[in-house]
Amino acid sequence: MTQERKVRRALQGVIELREERAEIQKVREQIGRVVVRRERRVREETVRVELVSEVLVVTAQEGAASVQIGTRTLAPGETYEVLLYDERAVPGKETVVAQEVRLFKDTLVREETVPLQLAYEELVVDEQMLDGPLVEPPRP
Repeated sequence: MTQERKVRRALQGVIELREERAEIQKVREQIGRVVVRRERRVREETVRVELVSEVLVVTAQEGAASVQIGTRTLAPGETYEVLLYDERAVPGKETVVAQEVRLFKDTLVREETVPLQLAYEELVVDEQMLDGPLVEPPRP
């Protein structure tokens, strides 16, 4: 029986095995655009307002004492009116919040499956009885 002994190991070459890895790039595309603005519109309204006047009415009664207003004497049954106050409409405007509009932008995330073929290298050893090294030198 023969015994083998390992005397020496010598490096004959190095082979790099490579593979492709998936690399996905995202491209953002602007699909649409929305412009939101406030625009002022004008409408005309007719507003009904009750205005009050207050008048002092002085009436001279028959058979009573005479009524003297300033330099004027009222005859019996005669009336005299004195305007105490009179209301008038003064149009004005007040700006108030009529509506509150809220604007939102939703971001939706969706998952997509992208098929991709990735190549890889593997070491294949063809055993043949040849003179010389079993390992081929790396290809450029």
